[in-house]
Amino acid sequence: MKINFIVSMQMSKMKLPKNPHKGMKIYCHKCKRDNPTCNHYDIHRYKVKIHVVGGDGRKRTKVLNSKNYNDAVKEAIDFENELKATNYEKVVMEEAGNDYSILDAVVQYQRYLSGQHKYAHKIKKVSVEYQKECMRYCKFFLDSLHEVRDLMATRIVEVNQNDVARFYLWAENHYGAKSFNKCMGALKAFFAFLIDVEEIMMKNQFAVYESKSVVMKDVTTLTKGEFQTIIDSIGVVNPFQLLGGKGERKNMYKPYLVHGFKLFLLTGGRREDVVELRWCDMLITIEGVKFFKIANKKVNRIRRTEEYNKYVPINDDLFELLLEMGYEAKKNTDDYILFPERNVKAKTIMDALSKSFSHYVKESGVQKDISLKNLRKTYITWVHRAIGKNTGLLTSHSSEKVLKDHYIDSAVLSAVEEATLKIRMFGE
Repeated sequence: MKINFIVSMQMSKMKLPKNPHKGMKIYCHKCKRDNPTCNHYDIHRYKVKIHVVGGDGRKRTKVLNSKNYNDAVKEAIDFENELKATNYEKVVMEEAGNDYSILDAVVQYQRYLSGQHKYAHKIKKVSVEYQKECMRYCKFFLDSLHEVRDLMATRIVEVNQNDVARFYLWAENHYGAKSFNKCMGALKAFFAFLIDVEEIMMKNQFAVYESKSVVMKDVTTLTKGEFQTIIDSIGVVNPFQLLGGKGERKNMYKPYLVHGFKLFLLTGGRREDVVELRWCDMLITIEGVKFFKIANKKVNRIRRTEEYNKYVPINDDLFELLLEMGYEAKKNTDDYILFPERNVKAKTIMDALSKSFSHYVKESGVQKDISLKNLRKTYITWVHRAIGKNTGLLTSHSSEKVLKDHYIDSAVLSAVEEATLKIRMFGE
């Protein structure tokens, strides 16, 4: 993953003059090559090779600290003089250590989050989304520092409380309480990385700050009447949405909307769960209890594994819908349940469902600020009313249990059986 920390300050490509100082090269820390053709400009450095006099072709090398060519030449000359003074016996370190500039420190953090750090035993598995979020907040911090500091010349250990205070005020003016706390927490984690992983002797400048109180919003669900009003409006109300700009109109109607919206409500699935659900995902216990077993994509993506699953009970409401969608002819097949004749990517269908739902909510006259995700909230609300504390076993909101050898954990199976018997959407 490539992140541009500051667009206006994106690192330019290092170049050597036509007649460079003897032995001077450009070196890439990632590719481990001299004069590389890669675009890892942020970690390129000048490097010098010195031939050992009378050494049968032996060489001594050093990766230089400065990114300014003239300063790097001075370092190279000093290095050569040191070698001559010690009869070329000096032990040369290829790495510059961890006395990073501000910008280099963020580069190292990016590599750590993406799993490319030199200390492989300290790397934690995090999702790509989390990496992007952390780097976004680091970028904003660099923007703030750039107003008063040279990011390449200033060492990370020189960042102080004045820098934190300035960024704190900026974040207060740009974020609500929840995002503000995430932003400050991300910077605290960045400095913790420098201290705990890189083992730099410094204070965590973000260790102490006043977080913001987050007011929890009420969960908005749909009533049976509201949901039916939305369903009944499909194919009746104006399907066209007027887009901005040149006044272009887009047809929001899709032939799979009614079945799609019902599947969201009756399974409580996330977008990718519903759109990628297949008939062969359905299982039946010895007792005849039907349920879907699907990969918990969100957890697996975060933990970079395929070990986690979740279970969707098939109650009478859902089974009636599945019969309507062709269960008898399609059961046990690998076909998608929703829109099996698709010729577009799953993401295209997901986006169409989200945008079309919002369109038909508006056109149907339902007076609630709701989106497609409120169908999942409605489902979870009714599941909780039916089976209480066991809801988390089905909705992945509790700690996950790793299920091995294709057997189902007894607690999960009990929750599935209970949900199948008790869950009635809208209490009916």
